[in-house]
Amino acid sequence: MSQPTPTQLEREARLAIDRLVDGQMSHEEFADLERRLISDQQFRLAYVEQSDMQSELEHHLRSYPPLTIKTGQPVSRSWGIPFAVALSILILLGFANLFFIDSWKTAFLGNPMLDFTETQLVGQGPIAIVISCSEEEDTDSPLQVGDRVKPGALRLNRGDLKLEFLSGVRVQLTGPSEIHLLTEHHATLLSGQAGVVTPPDSDSFSLNGPVSAVANGSSEFVFRVEGPSRSEVEVYRGEVMASLLGPSGDTLLNELVSSNQSALFTDGELVISAKTFDQTDHVDMLPVDNLYLNSTDQYADVVKADRPLVYWRFEDGDVIGDRVMNQMGDHHHGVIHSANDGSIEISGGRIRFSQSKTGRYLGLSEPIDRINRRDFSIEFWVRADRMHWGTFFGLLPVTQADLEKESHLCVLEYANQTNVVHRPATIRMLYRYPPTTYDGGKNVFSPNSCTPGIWTHIVAVKTPDAIRLYCNGQLQVNLDDLDFDDSSAYTAVLGQLDSVRPMRQLEGQLDEVAIYEKALTEKQIRRHYEIIAGPPKT
Repeated sequence: MSQPTPTQLEREARLAIDRLVDGQMSHEEFADLERRLISDQQFRLAYVEQSDMQSELEHHLRSYPPLTIKTGQPVSRSWGIPFAVALSILILLGFANLFFIDSWKTAFLGNPMLDFTETQLVGQGPIAIVISCSEEEDTDSPLQVGDRVKPGALRLNRGDLKLEFLSGVRVQLTGPSEIHLLTEHHATLLSGQAGVVTPPDSDSFSLNGPVSAVANGSSEFVFRVEGPSRSEVEVYRGEVMASLLGPSGDTLLNELVSSNQSALFTDGELVISAKTFDQTDHVDMLPVDNLYLNSTDQYADVVKADRPLVYWRFEDGDVIGDRVMNQMGDHHHGVIHSANDGSIEISGGRIRFSQSKTGRYLGLSEPIDRINRRDFSIEFWVRADRMHWGTFFGLLPVTQADLEKESHLCVLEYANQTNVVHRPATIRMLYRYPPTTYDGGKNVFSPNSCTPGIWTHIVAVKTPDAIRLYCNGQLQVNLDDLDFDDSSAYTAVLGQLDSVRPMRQLEGQLDEVAIYEKALTEKQIRRHYEIIAGPPKT
C-alpha cells in the first residue's frame, strides 16, 4: 500500500492551511480536514510543522518596523486581525492534535486493532496480502482486506489478522502479538501467537523467535512466544524443523517436530513431546466471504436482458453428461474436459478447479465466428483458493500453427510472480493480434487486488480503440488502435492456459460466465456487480 511522501504531506498541509486562512475552505472540507488530523498521524505532524513555520514567519514579519506607505487613498489593514485569529487557531489546533488527540482517541475508543510501520526502502515490493481481518469495519486501520503488504513491523493489539505471502504461505496472527514481516519466505514473531499453513509446492518458510521454525512442503503449525526465554511450536500436520538459536542468530541445536508433536523452549532447553490436538485447535485459514456469491434470479434476468451469446450458470439441471448448457439457446454449450481425478467439480451452482498433473478445462462446444471483428466482452465471478499464477479464461484461434503450444487472442489470468512486472494478487488481461505469434501484446492489470477466498467480479471489454478491465467495478484502460478486419473463428478455454498444456492451472471457483458480442457499458457492468455486492459503501 503506497504511502504519501514527506514532501507530499507538507504540500497537502500547506494547501490546507492556506485555504483555511484565506477563507476558501467549505464546511465539508473543514470536516474532512478535522477527520484527517485525527486519523492520520503523519499528516498531523506535517500540519503542525507547517503551522509552526507560519507562526515563525509571522513573528519575524511583525518584528520589523512598520512601513508607512503614502498614497492618495487610505490603505485597508482589516485583514490583519482575522489573519492573526485564524493563525492562532491553527497553531492551537496543531498542538492539540499533536499532544492530545491520540490520547483522546485511546480514552474514548481504545487502542486501534493494529499498527503497521512499513520499511522505507526504494524498490521494495509487496510480500503478502491481507486476506481477512476480524474488524473489517475499522476504516482507519492502516491495513484493510485486499491491501498488499510490504516488509515492516506489525503489532496486533486484538483480534485476528490473516496474511497470505507470495510464497503461498498463510499466517494467522492472533492478538496481542507482534511480528516483523521480512520477505515472502521469512518473518520474526516477537510476541503472541501465529498459525502457519504452508502449501505442498511452497519453498522453505522460516518463522523466527527465541527458536526458529522452518517448514518445507505441506505443513500446519502454531508458534507461540511468551517471552524472551519461552516459546512453543505445535505441529498439526507435516514436519517442522525447530532450531535453538545462539546470539549470532545461528543454530545451536535443532530437532525435527512431526505431526502431533510439540517443541517447548524454556530455560535454554528444547524439549520434544507427543501431543494430541483437537480439531478446534487447528488454524482456521479460510477467510470468511461475506459476499459468498448468492446469485439470484434477478441477477440472471439482468444478464440475459443484456443479450450475451454465451451464459453458463452451473445450476442444478444445467449439467448433462459432460456438457454445461448455455442459458441463451441451443448452441455454444460448455464441454468439460476432465482428467477424471476430481480436479473439476460442479456443485452448488459453480465450477471448481483443483490442481491436476494432467490437462483439465472447460471449453466451447463450437467456435465463435468473427468475434474479434467487432466489440466483445467477457464476464465472470471468481474465487481463487490461494495466490498463484492461474488462467481464468482464454480466447484461442481455432487454427493453430503449433499444435503443442497454442497461442491466444485474449487471456484473463490471476497474476502472481509471472514473467512480467506487476503487483501481486492482480488480474491481468492480455490482448494480442495477430494471435498466431507470441510477439508483444497489450496488457492491462486491475488497479485493485483479487483477494484469495473472496468472490471477485471480472469484466474484460475489447473495443476498436481500447481494452478495458473492470475488477469489482474499478476500471483500468489501455488505449490503442484495435480495429481489425478479423473474420477468424475462436474458441474458449477456462481453467488452464490452453487445451494442450496443463500449465497455469486455476485453483478456485468460477461462476456466472458470460461472453458478449458487444461492449458492455460501465453502467451495465456496475449494475451487474451491485446486484450481488450491493451499492458502494459511503
